[in-house]
Amino acid sequence: MESGELEIKDFEERMLQPASYDMRVGKTLLVSGQEQEIDLEKHGSVVIKAGQFALVTTHENVKLSNSVVGHIGLKSYYVRKGVVVLAGLQIDPGFNGVLVLGIYNASPRGISIDYMSPICTVEFHKLAKPVNVPFNRADVDEQQRGHIPKADRDYLKTLETQSLSEMSESVRYLSENVATLTKTVNKVIIPIIIGIFVTVIAAGFGFLKLP
Repeated sequence: MESGELEIKDFEERMLQPASYDMRVGKTLLVSGQEQEIDLEKHGSVVIKAGQFALVTTHENVKLSNSVVGHIGLKSYYVRKGVVVLAGLQIDPGFNGVLVLGIYNASPRGISIDYMSPICTVEFHKLAKPVNVPFNRADVDEQQRGHIPKADRDYLKTLETQSLSEMSESVRYLSENVATLTKTVNKVIIPIIIGIFVTVIAAGFGFLKLP
């Protein structure tokens, strides 16, 4: 950072880890199937329901030189709760802007995404030499301003996330039914089968003893 090869806007030393830097949840979040973005700075937190997908920006804005690359990892706090990150895991040299993370709640219950809470950690690596073709994308200027790119917003609004929620509900319903069926088999059917088997064996021995 002192050499100017890496810049982190809103850098805080307490977010610095032994080999990485923790990025915090930014102010913009968009849940799949919804039209309006949510201002987390205003609302404080949002609960992502089971099976829902969302896009969220980081609070920090990063700028990489052509000789620095970043690798993204979700914080273990969210991993343990069943959150899956579905964003590109690499920040290419030359990137400039906030990160936009795709997160999916794969757990059976709602998970709270809190403003300014650490959500991912990033490792920064110095390359042996600068890349010939640095990061270049038309919509990156939106991320430079802290926004979710329009193409991502438009896609997320049309995503059939309700089916994802229904799928989670169906899986839980199936699991409950399987568990109930297993208990029924163990408590009712198996004793009946054993009883029939014992009766047949006893009758067989009785038949053998007849003159």
